[in-house]
Amino acid sequence: MASVLKVYAQSIRPFNFIAGYYYLNPVAGIFYFGGALFKLFWILLTNRDIKIVQLQSASRGSFFRKSIMILLSKLFGKKTILHIHGGEFKIFYNHAGVLKNYIRFILNSVDEVICLSDEWKDYFDSITDKKKAIVLNNPVIFPASSSPKSAGAPVKVLYLNHINKAKGIFDVLDFIEENKEWLAGSFIFEIAGAGDNQELEQFISTNKLHHLVKYIGWIEGAEKENLIKGCDVFILTSYNEGLPMSILEAMVYSKAIISTKVGGIPRIVKPGENGWLVTPGNKNELLEVFNEIKNNSNILAGYGNRSYEIAGDYSPEAVKEKLGRIYEEVLRKKIPADEIRNKENQHAETEIH
Repeated sequence: MASVLKVYAQSIRPFNFIAGYYYLNPVAGIFYFGGALFKLFWILLTNRDIKIVQLQSASRGSFFRKSIMILLSKLFGKKTILHIHGGEFKIFYNHAGVLKNYIRFILNSVDEVICLSDEWKDYFDSITDKKKAIVLNNPVIFPASSSPKSAGAPVKVLYLNHINKAKGIFDVLDFIEENKEWLAGSFIFEIAGAGDNQELEQFISTNKLHHLVKYIGWIEGAEKENLIKGCDVFILTSYNEGLPMSILEAMVYSKAIISTKVGGIPRIVKPGENGWLVTPGNKNELLEVFNEIKNNSNILAGYGNRSYEIAGDYSPEAVKEKLGRIYEEVLRKKIPADEIRNKENQHAETEIH
């Protein structure tokens, strides 16, 4: 979600944004949210030009914080759009108990729900009274130049995301440990990100995988770009997802992708075209993928070219244009949201989160 907001900030002017949570310290986060809520109140009180408030939300605490902001915005008579990114929203809702009614109330209260795939649209339509969900691609910044590199030996595989079990990285480590002799000399794995990094480093050390796996830690900026440029294959084997920015970021650098059949991923990773889709946790399927790459690494360049082509629909310009049409329809409410995708040549508007 932070990556999406960063792209919005670079491509939408003016970009009025209020950060609602300080994730490094949960206690401080309570006061941080209180300050954000007051800031929103003051802006809505003093700026009569604002007509739409768009909230970026994940699940759990993120959803409940944004729900308070939605109610406040409604109190001021503003149109509201809830843009849901969390890949675990179904799990969150299914375990919400008596709070399910409140969640549905909020979803029904907003003027539009933005989600990341047709699968998510069908889901949100199924739990709300009105079919108001609409799919909007995540935007991704394209580099000045991008072309697939010829895979060398060993083939470099990159994981760049949060370090936790839900993202599938520990399944990948199990796969590496079980096949380390077969993988040695043919593949090298680079892992970047933060989270359960101590558990990850302990696993690498205990199983003596340093010759196969390099943990880099948290990176950003030029270091992140160089890491993506230098890899041959990008891997993310999550159990739940919306539409991962990390995959899109790898695609604009013309990389082949290994991922899973969850969330919006099948929209951008197409088997036989730009990568492979496996079942979360299925190490036998991973073995088949790596066996194919080991026997024919030349396939990676063609897959990388196709990744770049598919990513074209996720340019900031394309996303900004559709977002502008969504704003127009929310303000007019004359044409069903599902028809937005059929309207062309409309201009974009700004937003406040």
